[in-house]
Amino acid sequence: MEVIKKGRKQKGWSKEFTCTSKGNGGGGCGAVLLVSQNDIYRTSSTDYGGDTEHFTTFCCIECGVETDVSVPISPLGKKPTEAEKRAYTKHAKFLPEAD
Repeated sequence: MEVIKKGRKQKGWSKEFTCTSKGNGGGGCGAVLLVSQNDIYRTSSTDYGGDTEHFTTFCCIECGVETDVSVPISPLGKKPTEAEKRAYTKHAKFLPEAD
């Protein structure tokens, strides 16, 4: 086998997900996103009785809404700040600072 054109370096796994805001109150924009292991992070919710549920979540870069997903591997990402979420819009996407 030969490489004709080199691709990007793979970091963990990637999978397509749709922004549905499942588990986060609705409002997903329906964008289809290629989400990598570095894009997902852990979230949790504690009810009035003190029971805590844990979720695996990503934040849509089109609308800033979070969606819970089921994946078989540990997330590597960190939860975006509220400022980063507000910057996730169709007109002003959040771009990480260059190193």
